[in-house]
Amino acid sequence: MAVGGLLVMLSGVVVAPTTSAAEGTPTPLPGATVQEEPPATTAGPAGPALGASAGESLLRLYDVVKVTAGYIAATQLQPGGGSVAPGGDSGWKPRAAIKAPPVSPVPPAAPALEPTKYDILGEAYRKAADALSDRCHLPFALLMAIGEVESSSLRGRKLDAAHNVVPPVLGPQLSGGGFAAIGDSDGGRLDSDSVWDRAVGPMQFIPGTWRLWGADGNGDGVADPQNVDDAALAAGRYLCAGGRDLSRQQHLEAAILSYNHSRRYLATVLDLYDSVMSGLVAGP
Repeated sequence: MAVGGLLVMLSGVVVAPTTSAAEGTPTPLPGATVQEEPPATTAGPAGPALGASAGESLLRLYDVVKVTAGYIAATQLQPGGGSVAPGGDSGWKPRAAIKAPPVSPVPPAAPALEPTKYDILGEAYRKAADALSDRCHLPFALLMAIGEVESSSLRGRKLDAAHNVVPPVLGPQLSGGGFAAIGDSDGGRLDSDSVWDRAVGPMQFIPGTWRLWGADGNGDGVADPQNVDDAALAAGRYLCAGGRDLSRQQHLEAAILSYNHSRRYLATVLDLYDSVMSGLVAGP
């Protein structure tokens, strides 16, 4: 993918903003190391503190820096299991049968005394959507659809008391062939593989992608891709990046394609999303 636009220098990181041809929104390509956000400081006598609008602009600019810095490093490092090899769009298919997500978009009126796995998963999606709703109108149903495509909504797995997936979700080795070839980037810390990278967690983040977008959704001080609260918030932040407004169809589709650069992936996620939003039962 071509990288265009003016170079931007911010905190010593040179990035080249890229845009989607469809609507001009930046399209993420994570994988590069960028400097952390500088700590907030109190304005001195030289000038007033930033207003709310200026602060929001800086946050969005920082998102663009993260997005475009990742693009420079490696164009194939998107979430979505990294399953699209260069030129392999037509070969993508889900690794498991797509079913109606067992998570309801509406929380139960009377919560069960002992929440089920799907109650916990649904609450993680709702919390992430609520946290980002004002910023980009992130729909709960989008996270639910992506979670179904990426990890079958955790069917066959359990959640421990801290909401970590047991056993952990590990994608196949990204060793080429039908997958992008991505050598180990984390020393096996996240994916237990010191030769090749593997997508990790219920939202299937590549280790390089998680390094940029990992989030602490449950406030325990750790960003863990195998934790459903952390993974849901990280996926939401990634989908919202670059100032997208996900209430707009073009931005919604661009966000899904940024998660996996495959038109078949887009169609699969949209089918589930539309079925959930319309109240219909999604089929395989």
